[in-house]
Amino acid sequence: MPLRHLLLTPLLLTVLATTAQPPGFAVTTIASGINAPTAAAFLPDGRMLVGQKDGLIRISTTPVDQAPVSLTTYLVAPVDNSAEHGLVGLWISPFFATDSLVFVYRSTGGQRNRLSTFKHLGGNALVTSETVIWETPVYSGCCHTGGALAFLPDTTILLAVGDDYTPANAQDMASAFGKLHRFRWDGTAPEDNPFADATPGPLNANGVLKTIYCSGLRNPFRGHLDPETGRFLIGTVGANNHALAWEDVHLAAPGANFGWPFCGELGRLPDGSCDDPAFTDPLITYPHLGLGAAVTGGATYRGNNYPGIWNGRYFYGDFIRGWVKWAQLDALGAVVAEGTFMDTTLYGGTQANFCTQLLPGPGGDLFYLSYYDLPAFTGAVKRIIHTPSSGPQCVSAEADLTLGVGPQLTVSFTAQAVDPLGGTPTFTWSWSDGQPASTGASVQHTFTGPGSFIAELQVANALDTTVCASIPVTVLPHELEMNVDLLLDGPFEPLLGWMRDELRVQGLIPEEEPYSALGLTPTAGPGATLTPGALSNSGPEAVVDWILIELRDAADPTVLLDRTPALLQRNGQVVSLDGVSPLIMTAPARFAHVAVRHRNHLALMSAAPLDLGTSTLSLDLRDPTTACFGTDPRRERGLLRTLWTGNATLDGKVSYVGAGNDRDAVLVSIGGTPPTAVSSGYLQADVNLDGLVKYTGSRNDRDLVLVTIGGVTPTAVRLEQLP
Repeated sequence: MPLRHLLLTPLLLTVLATTAQPPGFAVTTIASGINAPTAAAFLPDGRMLVGQKDGLIRISTTPVDQAPVSLTTYLVAPVDNSAEHGLVGLWISPFFATDSLVFVYRSTGGQRNRLSTFKHLGGNALVTSETVIWETPVYSGCCHTGGALAFLPDTTILLAVGDDYTPANAQDMASAFGKLHRFRWDGTAPEDNPFADATPGPLNANGVLKTIYCSGLRNPFRGHLDPETGRFLIGTVGANNHALAWEDVHLAAPGANFGWPFCGELGRLPDGSCDDPAFTDPLITYPHLGLGAAVTGGATYRGNNYPGIWNGRYFYGDFIRGWVKWAQLDALGAVVAEGTFMDTTLYGGTQANFCTQLLPGPGGDLFYLSYYDLPAFTGAVKRIIHTPSSGPQCVSAEADLTLGVGPQLTVSFTAQAVDPLGGTPTFTWSWSDGQPASTGASVQHTFTGPGSFIAELQVANALDTTVCASIPVTVLPHELEMNVDLLLDGPFEPLLGWMRDELRVQGLIPEEEPYSALGLTPTAGPGATLTPGALSNSGPEAVVDWILIELRDAADPTVLLDRTPALLQRNGQVVSLDGVSPLIMTAPARFAHVAVRHRNHLALMSAAPLDLGTSTLSLDLRDPTTACFGTDPRRERGLLRTLWTGNATLDGKVSYVGAGNDRDAVLVSIGGTPPTAVSSGYLQADVNLDGLVKYTGSRNDRDLVLVTIGGVTPTAVRLEQLP
């Protein structure tokens, strides 16, 4: 939850309806000028309660469909308003007609997350009417309060609590944090809870908290119980490493463990499911892919104000990204179709700014809370309305899958619509990947990734065109066989057209990749090691040394996407760490520059981004016709090209004189004096890779530095050709 809280007196008025998404829908501002609204609930008479993070709860003086709507103070609930703490949830008792109770979930001054009730008195409620239902032990973290709640038909309560910013809590079955709890109205655990037994006290015989219904949750901020199916869906906000994090919607089930933190930033398969079968996979999940995200679990639409296609769809938003999406579930609770409901990049119009709650309201419309309503940066209550038209009415629009591993993902789309004019509607599918549109109620389309795409369906009749659906399709990164060939000039043998493998013969090649120690840490982390037997081959497939293969952003090649250690054979082939197999990398984007690095040669990069939308990439850097970035980036060796050697200081240049020059590095490596001394080993100054560093004599390393800079002017410098 955001940390900016503006103390403003809310003056609330409904005056503006704006074009929303898709066509036929509009967003109306019900109330504005609210200070950080986090929760709302509707009373049976149509009035609305709006809770602020600071503990102030307001009530509308009239039903929300009787404009103008104004709010007055209903209750001031004392809260700990630090960081993500504060008032998080409001709900009306399912027995309100007889008990007049309002449920509030908040962080108290005693540093506990508490669920309690207050007595509704018509226009207000009193703090002194509070009855505590259930609360956590004292929290110590800043964040992750949770707040998903449901009243079950058996009169028990489900309440999801965050992990208190301590991931280990989610798997600690004696801890209340990071769990979905089920308890009675007196806070006790029902006998049929998955971990309940007859042991006295809150813990069972195995030390498990009896109220736990599910475990392994990070920050289950919002939840919704579909009254028709009985499914409780929990929107769980993901972690902060945007390169790895996922946002999840979970389907509650007795005893389920959703895996946090082991199935979180890591522990995922490419489709976002958990790689450990002990954990329950999310029902809906989407990756951050380098961008911020925070899911707001929403509501299942069961009203009659929207066209029939929307009935039964689950709506959920994203606080950071400002969109609202939908998912269609089948009878078994599996997602069978997904799409976008509000997204300015697709439709223009109104963005769901900083959505903290989606909820069904009076009259069969959906409402949502905007924590910051731009441009004023104060909160607001929004209502999504639909105006019928004479255009075709969408019945359904579905994709057989919306998430899959690339490079190619073929998706089947089907749709139904009716024409109120009695004609036959036409179906047009548009693709965001630039491919020509397709027509028909049932079509197939192949997306090439990785990347995120949109399939938009427009249905037309004689008078109008309706946008029926915008279905997002994500092609996840795929494995890519990297057939890269290159030659290092230092060990190159012109008569053979190969490189020498003297480091391998002398047993000097290290078992562990050497680049982390040089400040070129692989993106997968340091410490990759050779597979046993990787150095056993001789001849053209013998290993010469470790190298690095990099993938760099297509638009800005200074941005590193991936860096993977590999081995280089004498014949120039780059192979994996077993010394034989092709190198496998994961394609991070559809297009990327490919660069190669060696510890004492100048790096080299492709001149243009290469297409990674295949299962195999071929790049021969030995070939003179292969375009490389920069000016004179390789050394000409007859009909072949090699990487310039001599970068003994790994500073992006080769120099013979001056500060930090590579000649002095050779001299220092042998001890400085006498110049005829020799040092041996796996050394940075060994620029010809023969296992020796020599300053004078045959095959010395100093002369190669001179050759690389041009061989004539000792003050010349050769710069590495990387952006």
